[in-house]
Amino acid sequence: MKEVTVGLIPAPELPEVIADNLADRLPRLLKKFIEADIDWKIEVVVDPLTGAAEHVSEILEEAKRLKERHQWTYAICLTDLPIYSDKDLVLADANAIAGVAQISLPAFGAMPMKKRVKRTIIQMVSELYYGGLEENPMKMAQRGIGPLAEQKKRGLFQVLMGIFYFSAIKRVAPPEELINVGVRFIIIPKLNGKLRVLMGMTYANRPWKIMPSFKSVVAIAFATGAYGLIFPTLWKLSVSYSLGRFIGLNAAAVLSMIIWIIFSHNLWEPVKDKSRKRLYWLYNTVTIATLGIAVLLYYAMLFCLFLVAVSLYVPPSLYGSETGIGDNIDIWNYLKLAWLVTSVATIAGAIGAGLENGELVRNVTYGYRQQCRYERMEREAKEREEQEERWAKEP
Repeated sequence: MKEVTVGLIPAPELPEVIADNLADRLPRLLKKFIEADIDWKIEVVVDPLTGAAEHVSEILEEAKRLKERHQWTYAICLTDLPIYSDKDLVLADANAIAGVAQISLPAFGAMPMKKRVKRTIIQMVSELYYGGLEENPMKMAQRGIGPLAEQKKRGLFQVLMGIFYFSAIKRVAPPEELINVGVRFIIIPKLNGKLRVLMGMTYANRPWKIMPSFKSVVAIAFATGAYGLIFPTLWKLSVSYSLGRFIGLNAAAVLSMIIWIIFSHNLWEPVKDKSRKRLYWLYNTVTIATLGIAVLLYYAMLFCLFLVAVSLYVPPSLYGSETGIGDNIDIWNYLKLAWLVTSVATIAGAIGAGLENGELVRNVTYGYRQQCRYERMEREAKEREEQEERWAKEP
């Protein structure tokens, strides 16, 4: 039986996790969807350049280099950086002659990303294996014919989700200057592509992983809010405030926290190169979205703590007499009090606190991660040079 080895070259972090999770399942899927009479092998090699290079040519050149070094049949890079072609968002590129391809994970949007990456890897292997020939069974299935067409039938819900969320993927010829790219897949329409890349990059940042850094902030904010609950001022305000004031105070607390984290940890990416202005804008927007999700999770956790506290330690009779509402107390009053205390505690107590793990917080930005990857590449190149020098000196 003929053996074909496919090398997956993910960038560190999320691409690496996805590649490792798919490595065991891909051989069976490639047998099913591409060629059953082949012994498919999958190897995973993590490469920081895959997540640091911002141009397709660099990524494919790195794939070609690793393919030759490891003697793979094909090589596919998984990057967590967005790839643009003019104003189009690129999902994937393939060069059947060189046997290499690249997949840009942010183009997939948010969850469920792994399932869509799996399908795209199969498509890329198909492009490389069949060399773009018309009898490619994957392309036949797209036209509704062939043995795979039946497996592509979906229910109404999946079709609607594909139209309104996942958007369409278009197979196009690459620009003439990209001589090392044979086929390209882009996201259409362009507006969907922009929203999709924002969601994909935010998901790649994994904002929930920042939560351990909020332990000291939660402690200080809870202490501040608990002290404020001793006095009836917050009780009276919770009864007097309208819903609009609660929402405004909530928004002010969340925005204040986001702005403080950005500037205290130098997370804002200044525009150093005007030709890459769009990329810097995208990085900063994703940083705001990532921190926004993390802060909202923190706010929700703090709200739950205060809801338990006011339920246990604020007697209904005293609450009613101090606020003037008497016995007309219900759960909504306690929810409003906990909501108000959470916002006040976030603004007054948490802004001055320092997050415990600044390194973890800075790691949510693409610019910082790229800097770390470049430093890692420099160390690895230096180690290779030193190793070669030692080998040269050996008799």
